[in-house]
Amino acid sequence: MAERACHLPGLDPAALQWEALHFDGAGRDIAVEVPVLSGADMQAMAAHVRAHTKRYLAQYPVARVVDIIDQAIARLLDRSDPYRRRMEDLLPAITGYDREMLQLGLTEYLKSFRKPELQRFLAEDFPNPALLDDFQPLTKGGYGRAYGPEVLAHIWAGNVPGLPLWSLVSGLLVKAGTIGKVPSAEPMFATWFAQLLAEIEPELADSIAITWWKGGDEEAERALLAEADV
Repeated sequence: MAERACHLPGLDPAALQWEALHFDGAGRDIAVEVPVLSGADMQAMAAHVRAHTKRYLAQYPVARVVDIIDQAIARLLDRSDPYRRRMEDLLPAITGYDREMLQLGLTEYLKSFRKPELQRFLAEDFPNPALLDDFQPLTKGGYGRAYGPEVLAHIWAGNVPGLPLWSLVSGLLVKAGTIGKVPSAEPMFATWFAQLLAEIEPELADSIAITWWKGGDEEAERALLAEADV
């Protein structure tokens, strides 16, 4: 059975068209199915993500978001976890990277997203991260609150495993709904991360979308950029 590189809240996979990407690294032939979305599909998915972000993710305390991300990273650091095992099994064939180098590099990279590091990320931009939860007193007087975008668009490129994690995590920390377009060269990491988050916290499943389109597909790209706040 082919892997599917997507997480499509609000859409019926059976009603979509699919293409197959083929990877033959590490002496294997891996097929990855990717969705072919119309502009209308993208609009519907963006509306779904926006609605669920407002209803659920935006209401989470930022400390809860940090804990959820940390749980996901802890699982990916566990080499016996099913998601980590799939990464170690398939990413060498998809990316062409050496298996041992990928195993070691992935572990070191993921350590950058544990709870203390996430708290440091927040502190760099928000001396008081509670600003993301409610109005807080400001040093210059008055009160202030910080809001993330309801829909944040990501367009990733390249075949470096885990690269989408930086922007995915950054968006989640400000409680932004996410729609990410994966690259044809490595479409699986962001998909697995979204699926893992949805498994840990089912309410998040509809606030994160992972999709794909062929380079040059202006209809899908325009539709996403028109719907996204950032």
